[in-house]
Amino acid sequence: MPPIGAALHFPANAYHPGRMNVATEILKTPKPAEYNRVELDFRTPMPHPKVRGMAIDYHSHLFAHRQMPAWQEANRHFGIGAFVTMTPLEEAVRIKRSLGERVQFIAVPKWGDAGPYWVDDWLRRLEAFYNLGSRIVKFHMAPLTMVMRNYSFEHAGVQRVIKEAVSRKMILMSHVGDPDLWYQTRYTDTAKYGTRQQHYEQWEAQLAEHRDHPWVGAHLGGNPENPGRLQQLLDTYPNLHLDLSATRWMVREVSIRRDAMRDFVIRNQDRLLWGSDQVSGDQRGFDFLASRLWCHRKLWETAYIGPSPIYDPELPEDRQPVLRGLAMPDEVLQKIYHDNTVTLLGKYGVHFG
Repeated sequence: MPPIGAALHFPANAYHPGRMNVATEILKTPKPAEYNRVELDFRTPMPHPKVRGMAIDYHSHLFAHRQMPAWQEANRHFGIGAFVTMTPLEEAVRIKRSLGERVQFIAVPKWGDAGPYWVDDWLRRLEAFYNLGSRIVKFHMAPLTMVMRNYSFEHAGVQRVIKEAVSRKMILMSHVGDPDLWYQTRYTDTAKYGTRQQHYEQWEAQLAEHRDHPWVGAHLGGNPENPGRLQQLLDTYPNLHLDLSATRWMVREVSIRRDAMRDFVIRNQDRLLWGSDQVSGDQRGFDFLASRLWCHRKLWETAYIGPSPIYDPELPEDRQPVLRGLAMPDEVLQKIYHDNTVTLLGKYGVHFG
């Protein structure tokens, strides 16, 4: 029998004469939420990160001021004190007034705008974000985005934005690549989407051209499946930093390569920035947001080995990820949670209060 208070579902055609135990077939417990498959209590107290100063989420998406209550509640619970966020320009001022120096913005274009004047609009938004204190500009070069917007790093309009950002001494940031599983399923039409190798050749051309300018590669450079590629990028381009953002992607791929990725993070501890890739939403309350922060803290800080609470749609039900924590040393956590972001952004006048 389901627990007291569980929803009972009685399909109209559930009763069939001759069945021995109709109740067993029609009484069902609710399916666990996709963000809590193992029914954790995310409100259980967890010690805050062992960090001198605030833990800073370098890569997040706080979309609207009205979504701040759940956002703040979850981050306070898990000890995250400041954010670097990709927020629509239309919401940025209200959020800045509420959070002050605990929030900094990454300049982004109007999402989905592929109209004839998108370059001019992006440049106007870049200036507005700059006036709000932003010193980072993001280029979303995922395969699907490049098709949707009909651009790449080689597009003349994108080049205009890059040159404007460089002239303002803004940090360049990019999302290049996507999960290997997507290249095997969603992007098999290489005539339409290109190949991973082509995407990285375009990015490296920009890294080489702006070798003396800081650049951040989102989501472990878009290729956590290949630590060798990431190491080669870091060794070749001393201006490059990588962030550790995305939850399902990192849990799945970092956990599979637990020992190799632990060595990679320790080796490159001065050039990695922690970020959650947390995305706010009107229907995303405390538990949804907490699930992402719980996974990140378990992944980087602890030796936890167990099921991820978040359903991974890239894998079948019987092959859901096992989270394998890297148990990073305290001095590494200090750098990825705080020092590296403060140092990099501080060089360009960005400070956290």
